[in-house]
Amino acid sequence: MSVTEKEQVRTRFSDLDTQRHTTSRTYEDSCLGDRYRILEEAGYSWKRMIEESVRLQTVGADIRFLAQQMENTELSIRTSYRSGQDGLLAFSQEVLDPNGKVAAEIKTLVRTEKDGKPFQLIAAQDPSEELISSFESVPSFSGTCERTLAERDLFYCERNPFGDYNPSHYWRLLEEGRWNFTAECGLSLEDLVAMDTTLFYMGGKIRYRKPLAAGRRAKIQTWIHSFDKIWSRMRQEVSDSETGEILAESMDDLLVVSVSKSRPKKPGEDLLKIFARVTEFPEGGSK
Repeated sequence: MSVTEKEQVRTRFSDLDTQRHTTSRTYEDSCLGDRYRILEEAGYSWKRMIEESVRLQTVGADIRFLAQQMENTELSIRTSYRSGQDGLLAFSQEVLDPNGKVAAEIKTLVRTEKDGKPFQLIAAQDPSEELISSFESVPSFSGTCERTLAERDLFYCERNPFGDYNPSHYWRLLEEGRWNFTAECGLSLEDLVAMDTTLFYMGGKIRYRKPLAAGRRAKIQTWIHSFDKIWSRMRQEVSDSETGEILAESMDDLLVVSVSKSRPKKPGEDLLKIFARVTEFPEGGSK
């Protein structure tokens, strides 16, 4: 079954980031609320889910950001979904600006579980294999380059009513990894301006493997998978700093842009040289 609805969200000043526009996490948190609305309409409010040990486990997400938004903006969330066996649900959501223009697209694959086992909360309409195959896997790290490393605490106070972390918390960790990547490569804002270059995060793929553990530290490793014309493909892994288990991984799309012309461009030799030690496939593609 598939439905399409619209939910209204108003952005706040506190949603703005250092680039002075609404964070990607604002979009995801708003879409998450609408996913729970769909479950409530199917008979399971989040309160009932807690009472009956039913959980919504996120498996993967594909994201595209198309237009920046500011504070005090009325956004609409348009949601449709497909249901599969073993509790799988594939959500397709659009964040629309006041003029109806798409600001972001978020596709999310989730599984509803009860006591840790698949739970068919919504009747299946599509083969599970079809839903899973629509979310491509992220390539494994070849070990052919260095990776930058950041470690961050996982605070108890940032968990949701289920005692878990929302998907946007993974997004926060991945963004921390990207900021740390630039810093460890020795690039300041002044350096990028001097090279007439900046990198815009335009989206990517996130695959969730295991829950984040409160009170522990998460390790974020970041590197460049390859360059493809005007695109930088960045890879990241979030792992448990104690066990080393990979908790999430991503392949990000970063657009290389000329600061002076505000237009996409191919990365210059100066940038490629700086990133050489943390680039997996300097010639592009994969092996």
